[in-house]
Amino acid sequence: MNPLSLTITPLIAVIAWTLALIVDPGDLSSASTLLIGVGLISMATVAVVGMVVSGGRWARRLALAATAACLVVAVIRPIDVMWFVALGLTALAIAAMFLPTVTAGIRKLPSASGPPPRSVLTPVTLLAVPVLIGLTAVNGESWAMIVVGLTALVSAFAYARVIPGGLLAVRILWPVIALALAPFLGLAGGTMSALLGITVGALAWHPSVKTAFYPPTKLGSVHPIPPELTPREILDAAQIDDRGQPQ
Repeated sequence: MNPLSLTITPLIAVIAWTLALIVDPGDLSSASTLLIGVGLISMATVAVVGMVVSGGRWARRLALAATAACLVVAVIRPIDVMWFVALGLTALAIAAMFLPTVTAGIRKLPSASGPPPRSVLTPVTLLAVPVLIGLTAVNGESWAMIVVGLTALVSAFAYARVIPGGLLAVRILWPVIALALAPFLGLAGGTMSALLGITVGALAWHPSVKTAFYPPTKLGSVHPIPPELTPREILDAAQIDDRGQPQ
């Protein structure tokens, strides 16, 4: 089977569960259904792109997290034909993540020129927020759930795309939103929102997160050296003699 078709199986699985929730969300509210669907699709899309484009280890782990969340949805959603179809696609997606044709395209070691781990973990954690809030804040206020969940995605996008204010969003704005609206999300949802706000804030205040957002732009210095210290092959290529004069 084509490795690309195996790599996109997590995205296919989460789309199947999203459609299943739209048809019959069970005891989930409309806000929970919206957040779970948008969150799963966001996680799987980023994961698939990360695996295909960069072969990132974080992307494979994110794909596994998205499919694991699908299994949680399977527990709380009523069983019908769509449930069996989505569960089968989820099992296929999990198995595909361990096949050699997929793992061969994933880096075994971190990229030497890649971003610091915390700068990747921060937006990845934000991507999981809608799903986690949708699953736990079942008794919370709908407007608070949507604000916490969707602003997390906006913050993750702003930081990852280096949009002005993106660093401020992940360091201050979203953690404050998560903590301020926690009382409106019920006990389980509020606890989850507060923990996520503290976690994201702690990650984002690490110096490496700022460095990834504002990479150093200082140019190196150039110092001339005497011709006699220059390797012979360089002088020959530049057609310069030992005295530094053109030949």
